[in-house]
Amino acid sequence: MASLLGVVLCGGESRRMGRDKGLLLNGNVPWALFMARKLSSWNIPVVYSIHPRQLTAYSAILPAGQLIPDALDLPGPLNGLFSVHQRMPDADILLLACDMLDLDEKTIEGLLSSWQVSDESMDLFAYGDARLWQPFCCIYTARGLDRVDTGRDKSLQSILRSGRTQSLPITHPTAFANYNSL
Repeated sequence: MASLLGVVLCGGESRRMGRDKGLLLNGNVPWALFMARKLSSWNIPVVYSIHPRQLTAYSAILPAGQLIPDALDLPGPLNGLFSVHQRMPDADILLLACDMLDLDEKTIEGLLSSWQVSDESMDLFAYGDARLWQPFCCIYTARGLDRVDTGRDKSLQSILRSGRTQSLPITHPTAFANYNSL
């Protein structure tokens, strides 16, 4: 798993929640850190994708070297994904959203297993199918991200639809729930 990097997206606007979701607490653990800990069983290094205006708040709870502010002019989560890819172009990225609190170990294990046994014919590994992909708890390989035309592909869904995507069956639908309000 040397080339795999976990990325927790925290840079959203949290309009429906009304406050920064990554800083909300689950017990006494911020959601961003709670999500990163879900990858600890596999010793996957983690960085946090944030909006530049969040740097001060996140620096208070996480090491600055793990924070990657959005650096591109792309919409939504594409900015986070490609800002990380720009900084770490050789890493395959396991993308998580900070509000997927119900993500379970079996779902992560299934994704990792598919990625590990794959030949190089697949660039992306996602739960779902061409009708609707789950873009979080998804692996975007470095070579797959290099092939994306961000001028054409304006969403994670369009990247997954147009790319060489390995489909994984969803066996635990609740793992993909996200929390947009309390």
